[in-house]
Amino acid sequence: MVTALVNGRVLRAGVLRDGEAVLVDGDRIAGVVPASEVPADAARHDLRGATLLPGFIDTQVNGGGGVLFNESPTVEGIAAIGAAHRRFGTTGFLPTLISDDLDVIRRAVAAVDAAIAQGVPGVLGIHIEGPFLNVDRRGIHRADKIRALDDEGLAVLTLLKRGRTLVTLAPEQTNPATIRRLSDAGVIVAAGHSNATYEQSIAAVEAGATGITHLFNAMSPLTSRAPGLTGAALERPELICGIIVDGHHVSPTTLKIALRCKPPSSSCWSRMRCPRSATMSMNSCSRAATSALWAGFAGTRTALSPDRISTWPRRSPIA
Repeated sequence: MVTALVNGRVLRAGVLRDGEAVLVDGDRIAGVVPASEVPADAARHDLRGATLLPGFIDTQVNGGGGVLFNESPTVEGIAAIGAAHRRFGTTGFLPTLISDDLDVIRRAVAAVDAAIAQGVPGVLGIHIEGPFLNVDRRGIHRADKIRALDDEGLAVLTLLKRGRTLVTLAPEQTNPATIRRLSDAGVIVAAGHSNATYEQSIAAVEAGATGITHLFNAMSPLTSRAPGLTGAALERPELICGIIVDGHHVSPTTLKIALRCKPPSSSCWSRMRCPRSATMSMNSCSRAATSALWAGFAGTRTALSPDRISTWPRRSPIA
């Protein structure tokens, strides 16, 4: 069934004028035609002047809709979280668990695997943020949940059979050989909640780490003689960074410096949290966040069908 999306704008696919429609055939934009030429049997969706764009992929979703993933590591909890974020344009996401006991992580992994098998909309895998962190940079993470990354932990991190696993760890709390084992197993490794030196950070990158979790926050800063994890993140072009853009976690001046090091047109950003809350998606954030995915998600396709799109009013800041 061809779907006709009329009277709106399509981001990066041209501008619709009054009386025109974009035809969507499955996952493919079939073209822009006069509304009068829309097939009679096509499903019609009036955008009412809104902007149409591919759905966001959010790699750090701790909760939503009154549900926290740590408290509800179930298929039902994941579905509720996904539904809450979908209202703000997120059509693909990683349910994200902060530091917890290994049994809780096992349950969360099993729930994500089952959610993907059952076709819960938008679930792409899991983000396990901790517990293999530096206790001195734990932030909101409970100190009694933080632990060393041993063989048992390594086995838990590689349990997921469907989708992708993203792990945030502190490089100085493990070693390059272990990071390489995770990377070789298909796990996407990010550094965060870390006091790593620049040298430790680069060793982690060379072992397979590809990203930075919430740049600047809960990590060793860049100073005159010790660049730390922050310096490594800004220097290495291949590192993909997340950042919290809410006017509180990161100063606007600091954000501008980061964007100059990693321009919005590049693929250096995984996500930017919006000002509304730490668990909303990116409807009022920089467009930079929409174009970048963690390494390993670059092949994920977001269909431009009615249940896999985002629409925003004409005056939306992301338009």
